[in-house]
Amino acid sequence: MSLTRPRQGDALLYVDAIARATPFSTWPRPVLERLLQSATLSRHRAGTVLVVGGRHCDALTVVVEGTALSTVSHPGGRRVTFKVDASSRAYGLLPLVDGKPMPNDLIADGPVVGLRIPHTAIRAELSRMPSLWESVAVDVTERARRYAEQMRQFVFDPPLIRAASLLLGLASHGEGTAADGPVVIGMRLSQERLAEMLGISRQWVSSLVRELAVAGLVEWRYGRVTLLDAKALRVLVAGGINLSVPSREFTRNR
Repeated sequence: MSLTRPRQGDALLYVDAIARATPFSTWPRPVLERLLQSATLSRHRAGTVLVVGGRHCDALTVVVEGTALSTVSHPGGRRVTFKVDASSRAYGLLPLVDGKPMPNDLIADGPVVGLRIPHTAIRAELSRMPSLWESVAVDVTERARRYAEQMRQFVFDPPLIRAASLLLGLASHGEGTAADGPVVIGMRLSQERLAEMLGISRQWVSSLVRELAVAGLVEWRYGRVTLLDAKALRVLVAGGINLSVPSREFTRNR
């Protein structure tokens, strides 16, 4: 990992990236420009832990390029991936609010470019404009509601329905879509990664994938996934507890 200051010529690009990331989307442009002046730019390889769960976090990380995974893990080695985000997204909001350690890891799924904005710089702007705290409160509340919705799915929906919801969410920003035709999921999705996202064993995922493939709903080739019948998958998900398609927590942001 290398830390550098953003180049002045790229300021517009990075300010725009910050502006796309909540809670900054409603903040005045001059405030975002000042935040950029205090930020450092970092480039990471796939698998790099960008933010370590359980440790002190003194900065908010905005993913400018690439895809990041929010995960929790058990000392025994089991890992659950509960969020997949592409640029832009801000992480480290809870430690900004309560000063406690980050509750989860943030891992680069591929090459990632991030901006690290110190909490001290953000708090300085909040002191100048206390009204900006409302956007922080709104963002924290929205995230809490999404996590509660996701927990309902984990507890009440069977893995097959959760798998269908997850695949539809990932495909919503796929490489190619058609009205009622095949939909390609843009990111490579191994069955091991799918197991992490569903919180179940690799063997169970293999059974689910076979069931979906035999039913003619998906095609799975070396991590490249194509939804052959998205309409049927949506019908399947409609029987779930949340009655919503797709699950937003697993959707890659624009």
